[in-house]
Amino acid sequence: MQLVLLAGELGEKYGKQHEYYNLQTPADAIKLLCINYPGFQKELAEAHKNGVGYKVIQGGAAMGYDELRLPFGSKPLLVVPVITGAGGMDRDVAMILAGVGLIGIAIAAPGVGLFGGGALGFGVVAGASGVAATAAAAGGTIGLGLVLTGTANLISPQPELGNLGGDRLRGEGTNVRGFGPDGITRGASGIQSYAFGGPANTVGTGVTVPVVYGRVITGSHLVAVNLDISDESDPLKIATQEPSRKTIKVNGDELTNELQDCGGLKSKRGASRIKGSDLLRNERVFIDHTFRAPLEEEDQYDTDQDSLVNALKYKENNRRKRLDVILEVNKGLHNFAGKRGTTKIDGYIKYRITATITTGMANTVVASAEVSLQGLTNQTQPFRVGHRLEMPRVKGKAGEDLDLKVEIIDVAVHDQATLTINGYGYGLLGD
Repeated sequence: MQLVLLAGELGEKYGKQHEYYNLQTPADAIKLLCINYPGFQKELAEAHKNGVGYKVIQGGAAMGYDELRLPFGSKPLLVVPVITGAGGMDRDVAMILAGVGLIGIAIAAPGVGLFGGGALGFGVVAGASGVAATAAAAGGTIGLGLVLTGTANLISPQPELGNLGGDRLRGEGTNVRGFGPDGITRGASGIQSYAFGGPANTVGTGVTVPVVYGRVITGSHLVAVNLDISDESDPLKIATQEPSRKTIKVNGDELTNELQDCGGLKSKRGASRIKGSDLLRNERVFIDHTFRAPLEEEDQYDTDQDSLVNALKYKENNRRKRLDVILEVNKGLHNFAGKRGTTKIDGYIKYRITATITTGMANTVVASAEVSLQGLTNQTQPFRVGHRLEMPRVKGKAGEDLDLKVEIIDVAVHDQATLTINGYGYGLLGD
């Protein structure tokens, strides 16, 4: 079962809680809500006229348009109406999406038919004018989705990034959102269904058989299957791939021993371990904090809350605009297809790193990154990973505390795996 929650007036009008089965993506959830509640469909299409946008949140993180096409995940999906005002978007890191943009993504999603009739129908925005009406006439499911994504940006434009935006510093600082797990090995837990992903289905016993409206390309639910093992060298299939540090990925990109871009964040494997703080030159700070096992979502560590750790000092020169963070994974980054002892599959940890200047009149976030760490390693294959966050020059802040916060957003690893924050500092990963 997958849970979709509507907040505010949406919940009052169309119900606060909706239970669905076999949703492949958040876009599918928007599609089904529009099918079941025509008023909901119409409200999304006209919301921008009243200065209303929407946040789509799962696992504590707000999604952008492209993320609505990722696998649904295990956490409830929350749709929240937000007053956008004249600017169209808030100054927060999280994105506010336009209703017509959500409809566009829903139309582009495969599976059940939506807004039937004619070439595309698009009855939901029949009353819309201007760019929305032009997009409706564009035709083509994928093309229409892309046009509406652009339409949403016109209705809710991105503001020009200035130097300061509330407690968030914009401009040069790293601001990365990591992708979800690469591949479908996480679906082996039975939480995620891929019934509409193609001719091959992944479903468990007792699954609800979906009712399809419209024309789709999909396979069937198998009633019985016969497996004939042709390779008996590994009859129990110990692991889906050979456990190795070379399987590790950051934001979907292979992690190597060289510092390189991984989904927008410079990272490397095998970073040198910090053994102590350098408070005299203020180059690095030793933390050595290990998140308790089993790893849990929403667990976090903040140097600002740790009385035993002296925060790094912020410096303005060019060399010290590069903040490096080193973490360690021990006891194996992997999960199991079923209970412990079954086939090993990729492990997955998603965490957020935030660097903040905390002294002075107000806290200032200078860099942040959401990191998706994925791979299949055994307990005898510990590894370190380093990330580089670029920070902007902030006048008048030299010598003030530069605190580090690490939050676990999502996790799918075996119960004994550990994640340790080794430390952070300047120039730890080389040039």
